[in-house]
Amino acid sequence: MAETTGTRFSAEALQQFCAAALTAHQVSQRDAEITAWALVSANLEGIDTHGVSRLGHYIKRIQAGLVNLNPQYQWQQQAPGTALLNADNSLGAPAALAAAEKAVELAQTQGIAMVAARNMNHAAALSVYAEHAAAQGCIALMVCNTPAAMPLWGGKKAFLGTNPLAFSAPGPTDQSTPVVVDMATSVTARGNIILAAKRGEAIPAEWATDSNGIPTTDPHAALNGGAVAPMGGAKGYALALMIEILAATLSGADFGPHVPFPYDNWERPTNSGLWVMAIHTNSVVSAADYAQRLGALLNEIHAEPPAEGKTIHAPGEGRFRKRADRAAHGVPLDGVTLNELQQIAAEIGIAFPNSAE
Repeated sequence: MAETTGTRFSAEALQQFCAAALTAHQVSQRDAEITAWALVSANLEGIDTHGVSRLGHYIKRIQAGLVNLNPQYQWQQQAPGTALLNADNSLGAPAALAAAEKAVELAQTQGIAMVAARNMNHAAALSVYAEHAAAQGCIALMVCNTPAAMPLWGGKKAFLGTNPLAFSAPGPTDQSTPVVVDMATSVTARGNIILAAKRGEAIPAEWATDSNGIPTTDPHAALNGGAVAPMGGAKGYALALMIEILAATLSGADFGPHVPFPYDNWERPTNSGLWVMAIHTNSVVSAADYAQRLGALLNEIHAEPPAEGKTIHAPGEGRFRKRADRAAHGVPLDGVTLNELQQIAAEIGIAFPNSAE
């Protein structure tokens, strides 16, 4: 989708507002701050579909009693480098961060670690947790399963989720940005279609099909009985199935069509799953060797001649340029999202931040 345009607001002010809105709905201060951090971090890097536009929906799920505001995390560890988390229907961001931090903790002593989690809710963008692991010297790979949105290859009915994956590797120096890969296994994230429906915008015909399996430009037709197309055809389907096995089968979460779509199911919790692997780079190579090898790879990438009218950059560099711009000039909010946030502020009786413009 096109770059978000609209009124800009300080990232710090938005984060404080989101935390305040959540605590006003009985979320603990710690969980509110983590959730606000995850949402605004997504906005800072340009992932607006997974940023503060999700706050209102989180609050609706809380009000419906479908999120546990006093979760008791239950950990199982049957081998030195693995752990399993039952997140007890916690808000997604605190649980995802706990899983990532446990993986880092184990990797720092074992070299490599794997953590799976179940009884999760939506956790914003996975990349923020992978980047958090990279900042602590770990290469991280994180995946999660999501409500059914994508057909099996050859099918027309949604069965698998858009099942995203995020990967992050520490940059060669403390001052350089990490390498970050963050993508859905569908042609586009379902959040882009949800946002288009909110804004009353059409979607590209290659993004999704309607309930009859026919390509559609109507986001409502895609969301109501339709399906999102898999990325790369059969390859996207295979990757989504791989993630379903890692995130749901290993963790014990619900899978495929058994994961309720939280935007239209108000009867039961989501119970999606998550899986994260962390590799402590210093357990494989010295810090100097890692810096030299990755630095050489990135230098050669940047030295490659681009095609006419194109530029070459490593994954993650664009999002960190956007982060710098938005940190300096504010996060743009489209009119629909701004109106939703202002309504939340009015309902709980707190002031919405002034614009940064």
